[in-house]
Amino acid sequence: MTFKALFLDLDGTSLNDNNSLSPALKEILITLKQKGIHIIFSTGRSFAGALPFANAIGGTEFIINYNGARVFDFKNERILHQATLPKTVLEQVFDFSHQYQYPPIFYHNNVIYTKDGIPHHYTCPGERFEVLDPHHDWINETLTKALFVMPETELMKHLHIAYNHFDGASVSTSSPTYLEIMPQGINKSVGAKHVLEALSIDPKHCVAFGDQLNDFELLSLVEHPFIMGNANDALKSHFPSRIIDTNINDGVAKTLDQLFKLNYF
Repeated sequence: MTFKALFLDLDGTSLNDNNSLSPALKEILITLKQKGIHIIFSTGRSFAGALPFANAIGGTEFIINYNGARVFDFKNERILHQATLPKTVLEQVFDFSHQYQYPPIFYHNNVIYTKDGIPHHYTCPGERFEVLDPHHDWINETLTKALFVMPETELMKHLHIAYNHFDGASVSTSSPTYLEIMPQGINKSVGAKHVLEALSIDPKHCVAFGDQLNDFELLSLVEHPFIMGNANDALKSHFPSRIIDTNINDGVAKTLDQLFKLNYF
């Protein structure tokens, strides 16, 4: 069994509840890099929001952001792939917000626009929160993704509503309280395919870890998917034999330790 690339979701997967890589996972990822394994973080976060974790292991060749809507190539210092929301979808975002009374949050180029400009999650150096000015013409702005934050008890209901509401967009969840709207056809597997093409690697030589529905397509793409014990129940139902320990219990580190026979634990 030959492994060549490893795709890692961040929140709820690689990161613990302190928003950091555990010492064990950090050391294991550095060891795997030294063995020639390509490490690719694949996240719904912005570039700046994910960069500290790539830097923590000495850098990576690629990073996938906004659920596959943006891929950055560090070696060539360029954006390998990028997609943005069309005007028609932006109109639908505001219509959804008006109907269900959840203010939209928009992401683009490390800027996050919220109703009051107040961060709704951990912030990293380089990320900037700005007020979503109600008088601004947002329909004609260039924006990468939209997000709605809602109570966990409401998420799945509104996910199914969103499936029917949005035309020309991809809809998913990235946390128990986040409903995400991306450009049509965009998901993490799209970003991964751009990376694998650049590296000339077949998905059968790849491992991936995830915990939410926005990881589904990527987990389906690779030969060796692993689902966190703390994952979304709907995601678990698709991969019942691939469930590992939780992020809090270092599930990713323990699985990689066994998979690569590192004898860390």
